Amino acid sequence: MVIFKNSHSLLCLLLFSIVFGKVSAQQNQNITIDEHSPYLINPSVLGRTPIGGDTIFIASTRVRPLRFEQLEGNSTHPIVIINKGGQVKINATANGDWGALVFYNTKYIKVSGAGHPGFKYGFQLTANETGLAFVELSSDCEAEFIKISHDGFFGILAKKDYDGNPPVPHPVFNNLVIHDCFIEGVSEGMYLGETKSPGMEFRHVKIYNNIVRNTLRESIQIANMPEDVEIYNNTLINAGLEGLIYHTNNLQIGNNSVVNVYNNIIIGAPAYGIINFGKGNCTFSSNYIASSTGIFCDNQSFSDSLAPILIADNYFKSLTGPEVIKNLNENNFLTASNNVYDVPMNFYNDGTVPNNESIVNNTLTTISEIQFEDVLNNNYALASNTASEYLGMGAPGGPEFFDYDDPATTPRQLIITPTMVADSVTGGSVNSPLYLFDEQNVDISSDQHPISQSWKPDYLMNETSYHAVVDLGDEHYISEINLHDMHDTHNFTVEYYNGSSWNTLFVEPCDAFNTWKTHATAIETRYLRFSIYDSPNAAVNEIIIYGYPIIRPSEQIVIDSSMVTDLVSGGSSNTPNYLFDEQSISVQNDEHPVSQSWKPFYNNSNAPYYIEIDLGTEYHISKINLHDMNDVADFVIQYKDGENWIDLVTESCNSYNVWKSHHTNVVTRYLRLVMPISPHANVNEIIVHGYAVMSFSTSTPTETIETIEQQILVESHMVNDLVSGGSADSPLYLFDEQQVNPLSDEHAISKSWKPFHDNTGAPYYVEIDLENTYKISKIFMHDMHSTHNFIVEYEDNSSWVSLVVESCDAFNAWKIHNIDITTSKLRLSMLDSPYASVNEILLYGQLIQENTVNSSSVSNDLFENILINERDNTDEDATEEELNGLEFYPNPVKNTIFLQGIESDSNYSEIRIMDAFLGTTLYYSRHANPNHTNTMQIDISNILNFPSVYVLLYSNDKGQQKSFKFIKD
Repeated sequence: MVIFKNSHSLLCLLLFSIVFGKVSAQQNQNITIDEHSPYLINPSVLGRTPIGGDTIFIASTRVRPLRFEQLEGNSTHPIVIINKGGQVKINATANGDWGALVFYNTKYIKVSGAGHPGFKYGFQLTANETGLAFVELSSDCEAEFIKISHDGFFGILAKKDYDGNPPVPHPVFNNLVIHDCFIEGVSEGMYLGETKSPGMEFRHVKIYNNIVRNTLRESIQIANMPEDVEIYNNTLINAGLEGLIYHTNNLQIGNNSVVNVYNNIIIGAPAYGIINFGKGNCTFSSNYIASSTGIFCDNQSFSDSLAPILIADNYFKSLTGPEVIKNLNENNFLTASNNVYDVPMNFYNDGTVPNNESIVNNTLTTISEIQFEDVLNNNYALASNTASEYLGMGAPGGPEFFDYDDPATTPRQLIITPTMVADSVTGGSVNSPLYLFDEQNVDISSDQHPISQSWKPDYLMNETSYHAVVDLGDEHYISEINLHDMHDTHNFTVEYYNGSSWNTLFVEPCDAFNTWKTHATAIETRYLRFSIYDSPNAAVNEIIIYGYPIIRPSEQIVIDSSMVTDLVSGGSSNTPNYLFDEQSISVQNDEHPVSQSWKPFYNNSNAPYYIEIDLGTEYHISKINLHDMNDVADFVIQYKDGENWIDLVTESCNSYNVWKSHHTNVVTRYLRLVMPISPHANVNEIIVHGYAVMSFSTSTPTETIETIEQQILVESHMVNDLVSGGSADSPLYLFDEQQVNPLSDEHAISKSWKPFHDNTGAPYYVEIDLENTYKISKIFMHDMHSTHNFIVEYEDNSSWVSLVVESCDAFNAWKIHNIDITTSKLRLSMLDSPYASVNEILLYGQLIQENTVNSSSVSNDLFENILINERDNTDEDATEEELNGLEFYPNPVKNTIFLQGIESDSNYSEIRIMDAFLGTTLYYSRHANPNHTNTMQIDISNILNFPSVYVLLYSNDKGQQKSFKFIKD
């Protein structure tokens, strides 16, 4: 480490270089700047030219401003400037001071306040003019975890002024990244890009996770940013406090700019929450905009008339103006869709040429108010009672200061094992995501590099996204994630689960080769997700994660009879509810239960004996107390890990009226109690301690099956009874109540399939030909109990493959089997007994291929015939339509198609919408008709995006079919 405390240190280094030779230009060095270091830091002062990968530490003793000049890292290894020894508080308010931290003609720089675990913001900056500045011909700069609080003009400044006359080609500032910063009290929160155009161009900009509040002018203002600009997950509060004309808006998009603005919380401005003067390709989505006059759009000198503006899925709360959106942009087509607002007013004020917008599905409704955790202490995390639709919006928040002396909170490497990794790619990845964690012993500090393959989900982007999920088993604080980049310049996205949704942590561009990329993080989660959204060639071949487990206080998990299932055949002699009927008892005070013990049976003839406990959600189980009543036989407690039961506790029951305590360390939702040999292992109370942990099963919002998959209706002609001579009770009973809804606790009442009266003709088979190819995700089987195996197989390349073995061990109960197969044929089997009683089967999934008609397009001849028939509106056609009874309206269509005259006894309808000119299928769906109605509505607002001519093909299971040509308005 090289420490520059005074000129004497510098002289010593220069003499050392003269006598012993220069320090190698290829070796990274650490440099410390403290209270004795000069204001100006450049290669001359440092005595060497810093290189990419060097780290410049700024000691917490430093209080005077700093100006860095002519520092340049490289695209894979920036020069990192980071706090050391605590929070660095720089005050640049003396006469002649301008900025606290200024970077002048620097490139590939990262300024980070993540250098001490006790502070969220490792830098606190105060200045006459600007807290942090990247000026002149700087480029490729990142700033993170910096707090700026002063009454000067700028919070963060990035630009070089040319007064609208820059040299040609225009200078470019690439890769400006500002995240996890806190700015307050200034005039301009972030002033990024020169206001006049043309000017220095900013490309590949990301502004996210920042909190900006109480600014005299705009919270964020950008200009001259013509490519790849994202502003997301920021919290912008109370802008325009000075009331200066033209500076009373919150977020301003200036001339010659494109932008994608999403997931921001924008509250408080005398004028607009967002004012947009961009050139087009401007998207504003999923933002919360409150206490302002909404959004204003206008065009300026730079405008791409072919580039649209999209305003979608935003929440407009308590607006104060005459309309939600005011548009004076005459050049760019504007779409405003699926927005909601809660103050009665004109939604859209159009000051442009006619037909230059699409305003659809914008709704006046009640909108809940966003609440923050602790504003007085600058914690803008969303409050615990925040409405679910807002989760994932705004900056992460959290306290500014942390307790850090506890060794338990010292980050360390979290070793990821294969059992923790789930490949979410349909059919499995080409190269497994296990390659991401197969060299966990490499030492980054020693510049060791992994040599295995990279994760490769597919050869092409055949899906919209690919994911691999890591389950850490319990909640952890994640402080750092290192990705080993093998270079293919595609985005590799790291996300975390916050208890209700996935949130982007960072996006690695994979723009280097054989290089470790270190990303400082500060989140709590159990689940990490590694995602690819644009190319399967984002090459990463190892991930090293640092953090520590979060230990929460244990409490008693109260178990009641509703959580207990007795699996003893015929029911236990003494109910297992005795094990949990005195849960209020105090083990610590040596209180003892007095009820009976669980007794499954009178002897061991039917052993082993089981009961299951469903805790309702996943818990970290830390201790289990059993009250032993003595009979020297084993009492076993198991926990469920995935599909496997694993022994957790074995109690020998060798004492009388004694509490036995067993300390445990597992995470599970399900416990199973077992008497493996004898029914006399006498335990009469169990007390369990632990705490609830994050889990998908309880935290993800519940969705009905219909919102995820469609039911695959099985009709009688699809069922082929292969039992010799025909079944005693037809297999059609398995599919005669397809309308029942298991999620509403509806039950089938018809008979079960019974192939024969005994097993002399076994095995017995039924084949199901679904006619089309489906991706089947769920099978519901209504068990009527006879404890025999009912087997479901599927056809794969002309072979039958076992899929589900249902033991039929319950009565009048739905059994849900989650699967993931693609097929057009199923086979149902009873191999050894005809008494496996199932009386209804429901299938859910998605249509993959329609085997009777090509699913992507219709042949040219057939399609031409459809159009000819539509053109020839003869009396003969009218008579056919009258007989057919089908009517289509309105035409032209804006958002919704209405069909009437459907035969009410039909069970399903098939709808296909096609491009009238190309003949390609744009939409296909199969709609069940459980209520036997004769009308149908089809929402096309999110299906057909452009005005054109289309064809709708209708058919149902009663033989009705009709084609309609229509115009989308």
